[in-house]
Amino acid sequence: MFHHSIKIQTLALLGSAIILALCFVPVAQADDEAAELETAPTVDEQILGLEAMCAANAEAMAERQEEESLYLRLGGEEKIREIVIEIVRLHDEDENFDRFMDNVDQERLIDGVTQFLVVGTGGPGEYEGPNMVDAHAHLLLTNADFLAAGGDVMEAMASKGCGEEEIQEIICTLVSMRSLVVVESDKVVE
Repeated sequence: MFHHSIKIQTLALLGSAIILALCFVPVAQADDEAAELETAPTVDEQILGLEAMCAANAEAMAERQEEESLYLRLGGEEKIREIVIEIVRLHDEDENFDRFMDNVDQERLIDGVTQFLVVGTGGPGEYEGPNMVDAHAHLLLTNADFLAAGGDVMEAMASKGCGEEEIQEIICTLVSMRSLVVVESDKVVE
């Protein structure tokens, strides 16, 4: 499951591509007569862009995984747990995620996501939690929710010192599972 990631040579390129893909804020562009508002890519265009980037770089990511597991490159279970704690904190602070985070047992969530990532990135053990569909069905996630959550994942990983390739691999893994977690359509891309 963690074999679908991308390889871009610099963090600047990753940042530019992901910012373009995740941008929700319209950009004002002035001309001589009046300011004209241009909109950012639609949610569907953002999803398609991420899927294309991930597909184009899947081979490079698989090669990296063969050389050294993502689990080891992330720093093992303790470091993965730190990343998950930060992701949960960011989700909890985002008012757009209130409907997802209210009444959540955060320790249980952190434990489950940590175990999922440890096993999924090539670490020891066996994941014993719910499958992706069952774990997310009640949330009625949209593609916009998915993109916002991905932004939190990127921010958390960067703040914990993860490298660009590792961030890209996790993001692409999430992209590969989008159809399992997005159940409420804001025009679901298939």
